[in-house]
Amino acid sequence: MKPILFLFFIFMGLNLVANANPIEEQFLEELNALKKERGEFLNKISLRESECLARFFSGKCLENLDIDYETGMRDFELRHQSILLKRRQFRADVREKKRLRRKEKRDKTTSQ
Repeated sequence: MKPILFLFFIFMGLNLVANANPIEEQFLEELNALKKERGEFLNKISLRESECLARFFSGKCLENLDIDYETGMRDFELRHQSILLKRRQFRADVREKKRLRRKEKRDKTTSQ
């Protein structure tokens, strides 16, 4: 009996994952794209650092590299937080709509 219940819950869980909200998937895709872009940025910074270190006078080059790195990382973090904020707002809107529907349904049943 227990294996049957266990399999039932596994299939229910898979069904919920399969019917995931396309907007939620879009947020995840945006986050993954940002993660890839951040990785590419870090690779470019690493290459530039190697070039700077190969120079005899590398102080100014490393200072500019540090500024570019900090600016780029700040930009990525702001974009990441922006995506998360949009996702939180979307989820809050969905919850609000569900609450309103339940309230309307409850009001209909009590008025009858």
